[in-house]
Amino acid sequence: MAKRLLYLNGFAILAVVFFHAAGMGFVAMFTWTHRYAVEAMTPEMWVGTPTYYILRLVEQIIVFAIPAFLFITGYSVAMMTGRNQATVSWKLVFSRIKTLVIPYLLWSAVMIVLRLVEDPRVALTEILSWVLTGSSNEVLYFVPLLTQFYLLSPWLVRWARRDWKSLLMLTVFLQLLVQLLAYPELLGWNLPIARDISQFVPKWLFLARIFWFPFGIICGLHPVEFKRIVSPHKAKLVTAAIMLIPINFIEWEIYYKIAGQTWLSHRETILDSLYTFALILSVLMLNGQSLPLSNWISELGAKSYGIYLTHSLAIVYLARLIYHFLPGLLGYPLLLQPILIVAGLFIPLGMMAVVDRSRLRRFYNYLYG
Repeated sequence: MAKRLLYLNGFAILAVVFFHAAGMGFVAMFTWTHRYAVEAMTPEMWVGTPTYYILRLVEQIIVFAIPAFLFITGYSVAMMTGRNQATVSWKLVFSRIKTLVIPYLLWSAVMIVLRLVEDPRVALTEILSWVLTGSSNEVLYFVPLLTQFYLLSPWLVRWARRDWKSLLMLTVFLQLLVQLLAYPELLGWNLPIARDISQFVPKWLFLARIFWFPFGIICGLHPVEFKRIVSPHKAKLVTAAIMLIPINFIEWEIYYKIAGQTWLSHRETILDSLYTFALILSVLMLNGQSLPLSNWISELGAKSYGIYLTHSLAIVYLARLIYHFLPGLLGYPLLLQPILIVAGLFIPLGMMAVVDRSRLRRFYNYLYG
């Protein structure tokens, strides 16, 4: 199981890089059109093109990434809890948080400096908010989110040992409730109360993805029962994961049409969660020999935190350089994608390799976890 978890971790970090490269592709299509388009071309003209649908499909396939990270971490916490322990020790919890937070603070500082160079008129309270919520960069919210789950893990492990079914049912209910709050906006309904309530569940708060970490703990504490329940449905899970990709794709296209907009900020729908659930369990049920590119993807899984912290910088700033010095490339988003993906993956890996093989090696864990 450890091998499959590491593989899933590598698969998830690849998905994150693809997701943010696709995001910059959409920025090129809808925000930076003026840098390459003739006067008659508008951003809306991209909608319905093959390029648009390919990027939308990529975005749809890889929505599983953050829930997968949370599931893997929850499962790992369960495996690190001794069989005779009622719950995970606080010493272990704080050790894991320390591994997360030190690199997070260092890279947050880098990103804050870069933002202050662009706009130095930022209040100290806003900078503090960036640090606490992971808002200095669009991807860093995950670290405060995961830290909260680590702090909750002693209680979650104890609960999962005593009565995992009630924990599972409660987290499923809360996850559905949180996701239902997004539907009024997606469906174009003007319900201020739903909008106000949804603002109390930002993506960096543990309630936003309350199901996945406890689900990982439950599966990790009860592996025999987990396998007994899931194994007979392996084929169904694989089929569901595959079929839900086009279904979820169509679902989001409907929301775009209803909203009358070319773009909506992505949030996970219930169907997205069903797809993620089926995909995660499908990967975990694969035989070790059936994992494509097993060694390479598992190696990425071992380095996933360092890649996660730094890939966005590589993608965004390369895209900005292209914006200023090679704007014509922005008009070919499918050509832009592999360039951004390679940068988002191999620039972090290159930096990590340089540090690991130099005198800076003793600082490696502080930089990349």
